[in-house]
Amino acid sequence: MRKATRLLVFFSVVALAGCGGEGGGPAHSEGRVDGRHPLVPPGWSISEGPTSYDAESLFEYLNGGAPLYLDYGFQNLTQTRYQLGDDPFASVTLDVYDMGSEVGAFGLYRSIVPPEPDIMSWGAEGYRSGTVAAAWKGTFYVHAEADDDRPELVAGLDHVMGRAVAAIQGSVALPPILEVFPRDGLRAGSERYVAADLFGHAFLPGGFVAGYESDGGEVELFFSEVGSAVEAKEALGLLRAHEERWGEVEADIDGFGEGGFRFTDPGLGPGVVTCSGSWIAGAHGAGPTDDLVRGLLTRLPRD
Repeated sequence: MRKATRLLVFFSVVALAGCGGEGGGPAHSEGRVDGRHPLVPPGWSISEGPTSYDAESLFEYLNGGAPLYLDYGFQNLTQTRYQLGDDPFASVTLDVYDMGSEVGAFGLYRSIVPPEPDIMSWGAEGYRSGTVAAAWKGTFYVHAEADDDRPELVAGLDHVMGRAVAAIQGSVALPPILEVFPRDGLRAGSERYVAADLFGHAFLPGGFVAGYESDGGEVELFFSEVGSAVEAKEALGLLRAHEERWGEVEADIDGFGEGGFRFTDPGLGPGVVTCSGSWIAGAHGAGPTDDLVRGLLTRLPRD
């Protein structure tokens, strides 16, 4: 019922596209409507959809891209195609993904957003880059793409995105878990959620990372909740074994966390990692790391 409630608001807007007349029956068998519908720009119509995809049928649409969406918690996709006039190659395709959680919607958005896009005021975060636009709000990730860069199609893209995101009920705040990152030196917009295999390690079931800047250089701070204190110690041991084989374990640390050590990794560079309760936490980079990790440990939730 909870998922059905989340979807109801958006579906009620889109479903109007298939209704017309005083009797409430279908306006057009192929789903076309006139431009008076709030989600449809003037002069446009719905040419395809809405079409729904679940976790099994998502592979029919995204093919090789489906696993990424599933990792972030994908529940359902609704796709609709909007057409300008009578030209089938003058269209905007709108995809609305229910990701099941705010963290999932945020994580997917931040994992896909390109460098230096045009930032748009859609939902919690939104952007447009050329003919592609995306946003997230609450538990939903919204993506749209125009067939080409004609100004009228880009204008239609903006219209559809703005109206679609506005029709969704949900928070426009960042996930509360991000508040554990210390504020001093935090690079704006650098927080990310990695859904699985943090830094490529299967024994770290995803986690959060954020970038920091200091006079000494850049640092990436990270944390992952492994499940329990015992599992966290086991994961830390596997991480130590990995660095002993592929990198270098330089020294054990004390004073914060349990069982921590300093390392130099071929890909990550110098860093420090430790565990506390069910959490693995650490930092890597050219700048100072200890104070960041120490501050993070004091802010992580406790059982």
